[in-house]
Amino acid sequence: MAQRPVEDMDISLLAAPARGGVVDVPGQERLVAKIFRAPCRPDQSEHLRQLIALPHLMGASDRDIVTSGSCWPLAVLTDGDGAVVGCLLPKAPAKFLVDLTAPSGRSVVRYLEIDWLANPDAVLEKRGLPAQSLRSRTEVCRGLAAVAAVLERHGLVYSDWSYSNSFWSSEDCSAYVIDIDGCVPASGPNLHQPGWEDPLTSSGDDADTYVDRYRFALLVARCLTGRRRAEHVMSAVRDGTELDASPDLRDMLLRMLLSPARRERPSIQQLLGVLRASC
Repeated sequence: MAQRPVEDMDISLLAAPARGGVVDVPGQERLVAKIFRAPCRPDQSEHLRQLIALPHLMGASDRDIVTSGSCWPLAVLTDGDGAVVGCLLPKAPAKFLVDLTAPSGRSVVRYLEIDWLANPDAVLEKRGLPAQSLRSRTEVCRGLAAVAAVLERHGLVYSDWSYSNSFWSSEDCSAYVIDIDGCVPASGPNLHQPGWEDPLTSSGDDADTYVDRYRFALLVARCLTGRRRAEHVMSAVRDGTELDASPDLRDMLLRMLLSPARRERPSIQQLLGVLRASC
């Protein structure tokens, strides 16, 4: 089902920070407002407006995927001068909230970031989360890959596939991708996070679909194996027993992570197909 149209909003209507942050929208319990650290340049504003309009141009299947599985931006926020200073987003569903046991032993409620799935079961159970079978881990990754494949199919580059930009539910193994508003067409800023560097792309080069393929495959491999350090992940995918039941998935991940040339990396759609056939 498509999102209902949401009108652009003047930031003066919100109790919003001057720059940077996410706040509730008065009278709209299903929306939040994301305030950017700096106003958008004209080209950035145009890209954001095109992104907001894109689901209405998609086929029904793609539109349903991004509506249920991502916080796709719905409208822009403007200031008194008409500059775009943020966007309105759907609030992540409550099923992605969880009670976590903090190191102090105190219970805290927060969104369950994909970061937690890149851990062995012993770590999850210590923090009050249930152990996750390979089947459950694969199901979460299918949800992530469905959204990532739509982005790829429509020529969008996400760049920032990492630990903190998706949520997951330990109850139904669904996933929810956030920060979609940062997507750009074709290529854009190469957002560097320690441990997510593409070995075949210079740090000075823009991110493109081939960078996305590497980073997304690394995220999936970390979630499936419960390993974090890149060398441990590679070893687990190549030589470990975690993926013995899914040899095609192992082969696909190795091709995406270890291909000698960027353009030889399989697409995220191909990875999604293997994930759907696994477990």
